[in-house]
Amino acid sequence: MLQRLLVPALLASALAVPAAAEEESRYSEWRQDGAEAEGGEALDALARELEALIDDAEKARAADPRFLQDLRDMIAAHVAEAEPREALIRDDFSDGDYTDDPGWEVVSGEFSVESRLGLRTTIPLSGADTETMRISLDTIMETKDELLDKGEALLDKGKDTVTDLLSGEKTFGDLLGGDDDEEATEDTGPAGPEPAMIVLEADIPNAFALEVEMMSGVAHRDAQFEIDLFQGRGGASGYRLSYMAGDDPALSLSRFGRRGAEVIGEHDDALALEDGQSHTLALVREGDGTMTATVDGTELIRAKSSALEDPFDGLSLVNGGGDYAIRSVAVYGEQ
Repeated sequence: MLQRLLVPALLASALAVPAAAEEESRYSEWRQDGAEAEGGEALDALARELEALIDDAEKARAADPRFLQDLRDMIAAHVAEAEPREALIRDDFSDGDYTDDPGWEVVSGEFSVESRLGLRTTIPLSGADTETMRISLDTIMETKDELLDKGEALLDKGKDTVTDLLSGEKTFGDLLGGDDDEEATEDTGPAGPEPAMIVLEADIPNAFALEVEMMSGVAHRDAQFEIDLFQGRGGASGYRLSYMAGDDPALSLSRFGRRGAEVIGEHDDALALEDGQSHTLALVREGDGTMTATVDGTELIRAKSSALEDPFDGLSLVNGGGDYAIRSVAVYGEQ
């Protein structure tokens, strides 16, 4: 009986859409907020109609009660998934100030907020100057006329630098005068600059979902960006998601503590995120300790670790070398 009620209704609804579409343009102006609102209202209406049909079927004893309960559970699950999650932490740096609401604290290095990029941090690699490092993301975001204002000399220098760095065909050593025919020699010069670290202290449950939208400016074997979820004063222990732009593997998940860090999962292939687009790195930890790391929605790492059972005390972003723009950061509790 329930099938007799549902199937004709669904078929009629599906057939009615093309007929109406023939009378009007196939596409209309896209308004994301309105579309999301209409989609949510339509889902709620459909759920109510299906619930009413199930109620009628239940009263008429038209189907197995277990089947009807399965339908109710399925509707509830889909409605729950469609409801927007409430963020425990959300920052897109659009206010131009990383020190307030929420309040980040710079531990080392330099961070700045740029209107079209978000939170930006640059650490020179292999002796390159900061100006050369930063030109790749600037080239992507600025128009040609604006870039020309920087001067002909910088433009000529930057075009070749960006092309070689993004393609991965040359390292900074090559660009600064290295000879491919000579054997590599050990670098006995001074150590590189100190990593840049910014910290946000916040109460984060043991089960969480973290999303960081970012852009990476250079693909180089020494470039590294880390996201830490830490426990304890000074971030003594926690989990770390690391992106190595010019390395293979390019993504790793580690557990760190007083005895050092231990890799618990990694993605075996290189990633090419230096394409001028924003990419979302996400880390999800479930109640049983299962952890998944994704890039743009694609799962690349799955591991399980139940060593840290307490809530986390905050998160930190670490630039271990490279040019990065963090467009947004969000943390959600377990749904």
